[in-house]
Amino acid sequence: MTTPHASTRLHRDYCRWRARQIAYGRWRPGADATPVRGHRRMLRAGGASYQAIARAAGVSPMTVHWLLHGEPSRRQGVTGRVRAAPAGRLLAITPAMLDEVARRRDATGTRRRLQALIAMGHPAASLARHLGLTPRTVPGIVRGTTVTVTPATHAAIRDLYGRIWDMPPAGRTPAERRAAPAARARAAGNGWPTPMGLDDDHIDDPAYRPRTRWRAATGTAVTPPACQSAQTP
Repeated sequence: MTTPHASTRLHRDYCRWRARQIAYGRWRPGADATPVRGHRRMLRAGGASYQAIARAAGVSPMTVHWLLHGEPSRRQGVTGRVRAAPAGRLLAITPAMLDEVARRRDATGTRRRLQALIAMGHPAASLARHLGLTPRTVPGIVRGTTVTVTPATHAAIRDLYGRIWDMPPAGRTPAERRAAPAARARAAGNGWPTPMGLDDDHIDDPAYRPRTRWRAATGTAVTPPACQSAQTP
């Protein structure tokens, strides 16, 4: 097992070695940018935008742009080396991956619907189970780390929202009765409005800004058993 002192020593030795390599002109970090740049040109020639390539690779659009044009703002021309991790992701992009990206849609409306259901007391984990999504999918959308969703995911969440938008969880079990207040507290802390605070005509518009924040809501009924059963941990 490496001790903290050993880690510090190894890091110090590495820094000294790196400084020597730079001084001798032998420092070559990262991967060769030439094949990455060629692959990116091929994707662009096929009609892919910077944004689509970036989403497929999980990098920023500016990373894709700088790869070909350099960074004029920093007076840096086209680089011959790129970091290995983004280079690998860019080289792995296929036309099929770009087609999948093109079919995805902005997650803003999907995120607002989920946040509003949480504001009604439905925990994210319960919503994920009911929708048949992985445990990480709903939290990623809710937090905003997932910026696009598939048409199927959008439709499933829209349909669930349409069915239970005015129904808080029934709280049939002790676990449900504990989870609902925690969900509402999370929504209150983040200022997420309940469904009554959202305009259905603009909920999918990224430029739309709800006029209200979280307010306590009792709903008009409780979630029916068909929906509630999936919320039991």
